Amino acid sequence: MRSGIFFILLLPLSLFAQKTSVTGKVTDEKGYPLAFINVVLRQTNDSSIVKAAATLSDGSFLLENLSAGMYFLQYTYIGFEEIETTPFTLAENERREMEVQQMRAKTASLNEVEVVYTRPLVEVKADRTIFNVEGTTNSIGLNALELLRKAPGVLVDNNDNILVKGKAGITVYIDGKITPLDSDGLAQMLKNMQSNMIESIEIITNPSAKYDAAGHAGIINIKLKKNKNFGTNGTLTLGFGTQRYTKYNSGVTLNHRNNKWNLFANYGNNIGNYWDYMTESRIQNSLSFEQKMDNIRGGIRNNFKGGMDYTINSKNTVGIMLSGNINKNISESISKTMIGMKGISDTDSVLIAYNQSEASRNNLNYNLNYRYADTSGYELGIDADFGDYRISNNTYQPNTYFDAGENSVLNSNNYLNNTTTDIRIASLKGDYEQNLWKGKLSAGFKFSNVNTKNRLSFYTIEGSGSFIDTTRSNSFDYNESISAVYISFSKDYGKWGIQSGVRSEHTISKGKLTAMNRQSNTEVDREYLNFFPSASLTYHQKDNSVFSLTYSRRIDRPSYQDLNPFEYRIDELSYERGNAFLKPQYTNNFELSHTYLYMLNTSVSYSHTNGFFTEVNDTTGLAASYTQTRNLGYQDYYGININSPIPVSKWWNMYINFDIYQVNNHADFGNDKKVDLRVTSYNCYMQQTFTIAEKWNLELSGWYDGPGIWGATYKNSPMGGVDIALKKELFGNKASIRMAYGDLFRTMHWRGISEYGGQYIDVRGGWESQQFRVNFTWNFGNQQMKTREKKEGSEDLNKRVE
Repeated sequence: MRSGIFFILLLPLSLFAQKTSVTGKVTDEKGYPLAFINVVLRQTNDSSIVKAAATLSDGSFLLENLSAGMYFLQYTYIGFEEIETTPFTLAENERREMEVQQMRAKTASLNEVEVVYTRPLVEVKADRTIFNVEGTTNSIGLNALELLRKAPGVLVDNNDNILVKGKAGITVYIDGKITPLDSDGLAQMLKNMQSNMIESIEIITNPSAKYDAAGHAGIINIKLKKNKNFGTNGTLTLGFGTQRYTKYNSGVTLNHRNNKWNLFANYGNNIGNYWDYMTESRIQNSLSFEQKMDNIRGGIRNNFKGGMDYTINSKNTVGIMLSGNINKNISESISKTMIGMKGISDTDSVLIAYNQSEASRNNLNYNLNYRYADTSGYELGIDADFGDYRISNNTYQPNTYFDAGENSVLNSNNYLNNTTTDIRIASLKGDYEQNLWKGKLSAGFKFSNVNTKNRLSFYTIEGSGSFIDTTRSNSFDYNESISAVYISFSKDYGKWGIQSGVRSEHTISKGKLTAMNRQSNTEVDREYLNFFPSASLTYHQKDNSVFSLTYSRRIDRPSYQDLNPFEYRIDELSYERGNAFLKPQYTNNFELSHTYLYMLNTSVSYSHTNGFFTEVNDTTGLAASYTQTRNLGYQDYYGININSPIPVSKWWNMYINFDIYQVNNHADFGNDKKVDLRVTSYNCYMQQTFTIAEKWNLELSGWYDGPGIWGATYKNSPMGGVDIALKKELFGNKASIRMAYGDLFRTMHWRGISEYGGQYIDVRGGWESQQFRVNFTWNFGNQQMKTREKKEGSEDLNKRVE
């Protein structure tokens, strides 16, 4: 049934076979590609329009499903001189490649014009894939983590870990700023961020030396909206979603811009409860455990951003920005575990455990920036950042053991714990670029310091009193300083293009555990210097065929929370534990890619990671199980990716992404605890957009993940989902209403099986994936983008504003 559903969704792939067509590319006078140029194919005899298209981000266009005949092409766009080609004859089944057209800017000044265009859903560039989500119907009512599930090649597993092309170890940036949180903290932050605040998602699998070397699977940069229109304008968004519980979200953005000042602010919130469930079958030391758990979490989550940019003159701009989150979360879970002997159906006892938690996650980030750019290629950017994160959590966790019939209490253990985490981050970085030897030279530096303070007070409740447990209460402080410099150079040699660079990072870190009971190995000091080379080689075989070979060396340092040796309990028999002795992991990435007809993108990649760290389930005592992040021996990854936009017709557009990969985890921890897990898997994503009537759009999207690996030892079962959404423009396109239904066939359920260290675990679960969502958006104020009278000034202004 499920495979049939996805076959139907992917059936239009057969339409990819193209016959008579015309392709080409449009650039400016300097050879830079121009996007959104109107390309119109006309009949020679009467100039009637046959077909029209807009160029993509790389300047390419495709006109297909044509008939043989005599035609000419017309290129038009506001601010550029119109071009008409000489007539040509198109034969049946011919795939004609037009010569590159260079468009010249008009010299006449413009007053005020309205620019209306539609970005492609996915842009594939030399160093990144850009997922343009602003305004897409299927993104409505989602949070940022749910939206990432739709991004090409991105997976979000059952524990909210983010993977790209099947690889963990991704580094997430927000507006180019790295996030310092562990996977749990990052997931919570992304859940609190509404999709209507996001402009695009950039996926960079082989970053250049300019970026921090962290993230062996690459970088995901989430770019938030920043209005570039002149005058005063804004957007108001209201929405709700419903399934087991109803959730509400709202947001507002405000912007005022003139030739000197740009003032901007936005606010968003998310209110409501979320439900998920999990069942687990575990066999350990001849004991059998059958657990069922329901979890409800909710609260009020607020995020905001504001700032201003000041244009000193045509070359210099300064700016300041404040952003943050203020979140109050309440969660409650109840689990029931049937305990018995392996192979015997009778139950000996039942453990019922509650977990009631009140948590707050608040952070403030400050940025001061300066930009210099002139018309000769000199650019300088300086950013000073400071971030303050405070996380607190108070948990009450009673455990009660009953007899098999749940009639009498056998035993009870009740606990209370208070945890606080304070993270302070300060960084200063500078990036410089200039033209050199007919190429581009880039250099820069970054200095950062992170200080975290973690406190755990663990109490045992007896009767009406609570008593601190000195064996479990402690504090952990961690400080890390990184000094980095980089240099890179890029140049084109005819059909060949090269880019090479190296980044050096010197790291000093110190972790100190202070426990009420004196322990050994309470301090972990490290200092290391690493070099991270990167390089790419590009070959333009033809205007419509480009090959690229890239290499980069990357590092992943343990998250600050993974280093924290505290215990976080689900119930008395299941908990998580940090590892202060985690070491960094190092990865070498290789990728060969090819782009054909500016549409069809294919790539083959390989990576080898030494010291690969991930979550491992292990046993302690007779019945308890815990999860801890550990360094494995190594991980090998082999992958193939194919993706392409498919403009089926004027009213129907598609995008398809397909990955197939193999992952091999290997480790030997001694005591017959070995990991040798090899899995071949695949991932597919498709989105289709239909213009079904004037001002009406329909979107159908679906994704499917094959069997994979979670952590070190789990083999995951396949999972996928289909979403449908409808959008209607209102009030002269100043407003819109969007309706969406997620997980149409209710197939988004996960499952994993692990056999390691004498322990067998079969765990499965799901969440409120099948939801009905409605969002209303209203754009108010001046929505026109004004161009300055001097073209050069307008270009400088747009260049300086990200």
